[in-house]
Amino acid sequence: MYARRSLILASFLSLPVAGCAHYPKTRPLETYDLRSGYRFEQLAHDGKPGNHTTMNSDDLFVVLAFSGGGTRAGAFSYGVLQQLKHITFTDAGGRTRRLLDEVDVISSVSGGSFTAAYYALRHDGIFDENGPFHKRFLYYPTQRDLFAQAVYYPHNWLRLRSRPEIAADLYGTTIFQKATFADLVGKQRPYVVLNATDMSAGVRFEFTQEQFDMLCGDLSPEPIARAVAASSAFPGLLNSMTIDNHNLRQAGPSPCGYTGPGSGAPGEWTINALKDSRYTARHVAAEQIRGFLSPGRAHFHLLDGGLADNIGARTIFQALTSSDRPVQREGLSNDPVMGGWSLMAGVNQARFKTVLVIVVDAKTKHDTGWDAKAAGPGTPTVINVSAGVPMGNFSRETLMRLREEIMRSVNGINQPDGPRFYGMEIAFANLPSTDERSFFGNLGTNFNLSKFEVDCLIDRGGRLVREGELYSGGDVLPFAQFVQHELHGKMTVPLKPSEPSCTDTTGRAKIGVREHYLDIGVQAGLLIPGSDDVHSTKVGPGVVFRATRPNGWGAVVDVGPQSFPLRAPVGGADREVGDVRLFGLMAGIARTRRDGRAETTLGISAGYGIGRSLALTTETRDALSRQGLFGVGGDTSNAWIVKPQASFWFNLTSRWAATVSASYVYTTPSVRITSDTEVPYDRRIRASAARVGAGIAFKIF
Repeated sequence: MYARRSLILASFLSLPVAGCAHYPKTRPLETYDLRSGYRFEQLAHDGKPGNHTTMNSDDLFVVLAFSGGGTRAGAFSYGVLQQLKHITFTDAGGRTRRLLDEVDVISSVSGGSFTAAYYALRHDGIFDENGPFHKRFLYYPTQRDLFAQAVYYPHNWLRLRSRPEIAADLYGTTIFQKATFADLVGKQRPYVVLNATDMSAGVRFEFTQEQFDMLCGDLSPEPIARAVAASSAFPGLLNSMTIDNHNLRQAGPSPCGYTGPGSGAPGEWTINALKDSRYTARHVAAEQIRGFLSPGRAHFHLLDGGLADNIGARTIFQALTSSDRPVQREGLSNDPVMGGWSLMAGVNQARFKTVLVIVVDAKTKHDTGWDAKAAGPGTPTVINVSAGVPMGNFSRETLMRLREEIMRSVNGINQPDGPRFYGMEIAFANLPSTDERSFFGNLGTNFNLSKFEVDCLIDRGGRLVREGELYSGGDVLPFAQFVQHELHGKMTVPLKPSEPSCTDTTGRAKIGVREHYLDIGVQAGLLIPGSDDVHSTKVGPGVVFRATRPNGWGAVVDVGPQSFPLRAPVGGADREVGDVRLFGLMAGIARTRRDGRAETTLGISAGYGIGRSLALTTETRDALSRQGLFGVGGDTSNAWIVKPQASFWFNLTSRWAATVSASYVYTTPSVRITSDTEVPYDRRIRASAARVGAGIAFKIF
């Protein structure tokens, strides 16, 4: 259902998109240097020479992958972080550590990128219940503000072609407080890899300095919110984000001196990799890098990271199976400076004793009921499935390969004298309750979940960690046993939030009616005359369109016919002449107040009525013919319309509402009756009338 609403909303937002894209230009990189910028090796940890102040060591190397899925994925992964905070152990030096402090890398896509980026930026600040992450993301209807930015703010109308930039500005102001990647340089680990998708090549695009090096671009001034917006730029609802390429060399040296992978510089690893079989993972990785360096690519257009990897695990798989990394030599000393990160390289260097990989997969499985009917689903659903099924299959294949790799006992991995690898998947499918699996499987992929749903996601994310199982070298080990015997630590349960029952039945009772921001109603209405020119009451259909906030200011739009029965002295008597018809295009402001299932909206709109016709009555035509006037017709001029209004909406379900409305319409068109020989009537009228209507409304978004 959310996919259908997203397509409808996307169509609405995509109408006025002519013109140039508006986006911040990518700053050129002055000098390629693996010692500067946001890089894994430059983050603080105990293994870094001269740094013994952090709580992160290389003995235990922890990698997390956060999947996509809107607020659902963000809350689920937050629950995992919260549980890791409540796992403590004592290291060989007698220091008490938290497992959370040992997280070295987080790879994320889409909704999971909000959690990953905020934790990398604020660390324990993410657990502040009064902080921006809680107040403006987890428990906040973010998609409402996205809609408001696109609809209510005229300065954004010219940027609708660059909708991810509108989202980035919003996230930067409300959640990430205008932080840039420069604010992550030199911080304590984890190193966060925010993944988007290169629209042209269909491959991952990482917001890391190694990725920007290939473009001779500087990542440091890039807002973190912009990377998160690119990672969650779901096609249709948001379009692509643009990154500039400054490495457009046809021949000769790179403008920033880039000598990394794909440059062709002596010793860089893609030279030999491209000589391998084209079906090897190393050859494919080298080809992708060569694609980033294509001379004709002046700009990169990025979409949601889930299109290339919806669980954020591809970069982990690559790090686990390849030791290829950027390398620079330092002058005469020839000491290597390493870029990127590689689990395999760390294993080869005997840096790690234990490696723990946790994949947090917020994938849902909706109950569709399609196969019970002969007729297939509609077009919006087919479009959504066309994208979702390949993404799901690709993610499943990635998980299978990652699991197989961790289960292996070769190349020094999981050998008696080598590092021990452990892997764990946190997924709704692992919940023991069928009712709970159904509840989570049907959650929407949006940025507007209820507090009950968010609390359930956080609570069950932590519970699945505590009750989960690790796989390692053919063995399966309960996570609690890993904490107790491998870490010699203890695990406690976070106090909040705690939901004893997360089922559809409990949800309906606790959630009630969801907030919505866009609806359309069809009514049958009664017109009551308000001026001498309007003759009689009249019953007719009406349409009301509302874009509003549940408790706040919004917009009202009226598009449709406005009809008034005219009374005037024509043909020698005062009579009902006919219907004055205008096609109204009106918009205005409204204030909505919500109280439980009931909503009351008060507002005023104004606009322009396009004159259509004056539909003369038979009585008028007969009267004029008796005076010898034939070929009679009527016209109505254009005119301004003002319409104060009030409406009452009672939410019957999460999708439908009953509506009652009252309004007063005022307009002054000119009305003209003509015949073959003369003009029997031509004057401006005052058409005003009250309208009372009742009907049914559908909540679009």
